Amino acid sequence: MKKFSCFIIVGALLSISTPAFAENRAVNISIGSIGASLDNAALQTIRQVIGFAVGTSTVDKFIIYSPKAGSAIPIEGGLSACAEAGFGTSNTAFNAFIQQLRSINPKPGTFYNLELTASCKQK
Repeated sequence: MKKFSCFIIVGALLSISTPAFAENRAVNISIGSIGASLDNAALQTIRQVIGFAVGTSTVDKFIIYSPKAGSAIPIEGGLSACAEAGFGTSNTAFNAFIQQLRSINPKPGTFYNLELTASCKQK
């Protein structure tokens, strides 16, 4: 009976702490203008980093939320997208990809946000 009680307690503790082990295997990326002209050099660098990651299978899923064909394109330009780690991609490789994205510093007047998430969502 004592072993059964311990088993139940350990099982309950593990089930409570499971979300703590969830990994962020995707990143939401957004860049745009806050009134001034968009930093096109930063936008092109972001596209190159993402393209390289897709080409090397670091990223398997890449979803562009905006601009999208058939919808309004912001006058200022920009990008809203999500990149998700490949099935066989190591955490080290994906973290290096995130670090490359974080190293990009656009000029004033351009916002740039990275948000880690568990997976990319189809909008």
